[in-house]
Amino acid sequence: MQRFGWDKKNDAFVFSMSGNIPVRISWTFAVPIILPFLHEWPTSPASALSHTAVFAVLLFVSVFLHEFGHLWAARRLGIGTDKIELYLFGGVTWFKRGSTSSYGWVWIAFAGPVANIVLAAGFAAFYYLFVRPFSSVEPDVLFNSPVPRPTALLDWAIWVGALLNVVLALINLLPAYPLDGGTIARHLLARRFGTSGAARIVGFCGVILSILRFAIILPAAVVGVLLWIPPSFKPNWRAFRGNRRKKADPPLSPPEPADEVDWRGKGGRPITR
Repeated sequence: MQRFGWDKKNDAFVFSMSGNIPVRISWTFAVPIILPFLHEWPTSPASALSHTAVFAVLLFVSVFLHEFGHLWAARRLGIGTDKIELYLFGGVTWFKRGSTSSYGWVWIAFAGPVANIVLAAGFAAFYYLFVRPFSSVEPDVLFNSPVPRPTALLDWAIWVGALLNVVLALINLLPAYPLDGGTIARHLLARRFGTSGAARIVGFCGVILSILRFAIILPAAVVGVLLWIPPSFKPNWRAFRGNRRKKADPPLSPPEPADEVDWRGKGGRPITR
């Protein structure tokens, strides 16, 4: 197995963690890094380049540690990890087949957002203790530097790091596929409504949220900031409709028993290999 370098077959950069766990970073992971700063390139290419580079590091660290949180929680419950993938819409942790309780899967799903909450708290504490007291100007726009001075890029990085992790934690806790909140809600609701009923409830919530997200995407586009945020419409619509889907599609609700399926870290969708 390739331990470091470019994987031509999957169009991804690959490196291995301890325990021989491969991490694949798809070229599509660059899309959410570049989009927010496209409006800066025509007027200030140097600023756009520095902002893009810093944001790339922040997004990689935030998403990777989010997935590492899933890995850590699963390992504590005796479930191995097959691989981690970072791609256009975030990251996915693929686990080896294992068995645990519904509450165990809830904990595994919740561990990712917890990692982002801890990171956000660390960035925010550093910003308010060491940056804000010396800043004469507050940040006025999401992707603008908070104060024009030689250390502005560092100040901006700390501020955006806190904001980015708050956003990642909140989005991933939404009750929709393929988000961690969808997995949490499905496992908790399954005890009362059954596996299929819980999946359809989460799917319905996801359909509503996938429509409402345009209330953020469209205003941002109007001011020149291109964003694309989950949840997607298609997987939630399929879950809401139930079993009326193509046979080639991976199941959105687990086969019985629910605790003996593989689990997809980012969205928590069970899969059958």
